[in-house]
Order: sequence, then C-alpha cells, then structure tokens
Amino acid sequence: MPSDLHDALYQAYLDELRETHPKVRIIKKGDSPFCRFIDKVLKVVTFGGQRRFLDSFTTTFGNRIYVPDCWWMFTPGDRYCTLRHELVHVEQFKRYTWPGMILLYIFLPLPAGFAGGRAYLEWEAYRESLVATWQVHGELEAKSPWLKKRIVGHFTGPEYGWMWVKGSSISTRYDKAIERLEASPPPPLPEPLALPTGEPADLFLGDPPVDGEAIA
Repeated sequence: MPSDLHDALYQAYLDELRETHPKVRIIKKGDSPFCRFIDKVLKVVTFGGQRRFLDSFTTTFGNRIYVPDCWWMFTPGDRYCTLRHELVHVEQFKRYTWPGMILLYIFLPLPAGFAGGRAYLEWEAYRESLVATWQVHGELEAKSPWLKKRIVGHFTGPEYGWMWVKGSSISTRYDKAIERLEASPPPPLPEPLALPTGEPADLFLGDPPVDGEAIA
C-alpha cells in the first residue's frame, strides 16, 4: 500500500475498532500506574534485561492496549501493524479469560526457557504481524532478515523473559509462515479514503482510565 495512505489506513482501523470492539482502549503506558509497576517488576525478574517495557513495547491486558509514550513517533503503518498484533491478544483474553491467560502466559509449563504457553500466545500474534507487514509494507519487508532476527530475538531474549531459548525452532516457524504467505499471499487491504488535508489521524482510542480503575 502506498505510504501516503498509511495515515488514513490507521484512522480507518481505529474507526473499525470502535464498531467491532467498542470496549478496546488504547492508552499511553505513562498514564498507567499498573504499567509503571509492571516495568519495575520486569527489571527485577529479568535482571535488568527488560528495561524498555515503558518506552518500546506495546502490551495488552484484556481490552486495554497500552502503548509507549512515543506512540506518536511510530509511523502510521507501523502503528497499524502493531494494533493488528495486539488485537490477537485481545481475542486471546476473550477466549482464555484472565485466569487462563495468566496461567498460560506465565506458568505453563515453565515461566522461562521453555515457556510454551507464552510462546504459543505470542506466536499467534507475531504470525498476524507478518501478514499485516506483508499487506502494508510489502513482501520484501515481511521477508527481510532484520525482521526475522528481531522476532526470533523476542522469543529467545529477556524482553519476554527468555520464553523459548531454542531459537532455531522459532526461525523454522518464521520460514514456514513466509512460505505459506508466498504460496497464498494475503489479499490487498482496501484502499482507505485519504484524510482531509491538515487533519491528523487519532493516536489513541477511548479515554484513559483513572487511577485505581479496574482493568477489564
């Protein structure tokens, strides 16, 4: 898709989410005491390996998608692809419920090294990331070595608590996903209507929670 339409694409996706997922909220992590607490915990349990939780990673809890405070610096196309990834997690929370997600993501079968539950949940989302990248940025971007290295690194490194140390198996999954996309490419995205001149796309969705508000 031409890059000059990415702003309109992102706006159209927010409009779609308002209709299909009215409970979904996109919130800055800096506005969330809960995310600031999680950041402190992650720095401890990863021995300082995950120091970018607040400023580089997007995280979903239930219907709330928490984005870095620098979300506005992401390109509209990258924001769109990120939300496609995160919406997979929104659907997982619906499917498995909060207790099920906590059990799968943190404890089954191990909290680190071979955290199969966490790896399964994240691979579902990263598979969608590949499809979205192919549709927005093109085949070459989806097949780029740097993207493969980044995704494999998320599974094997401290960002996700060393969830799957056997990087070769993640690399194989990535290659097979690309092969499936080559054999059956995803359909082109509908071309959105261009935004009126001078009108920026929204960055967030819904009102931020107040301190102490329960996560739903």
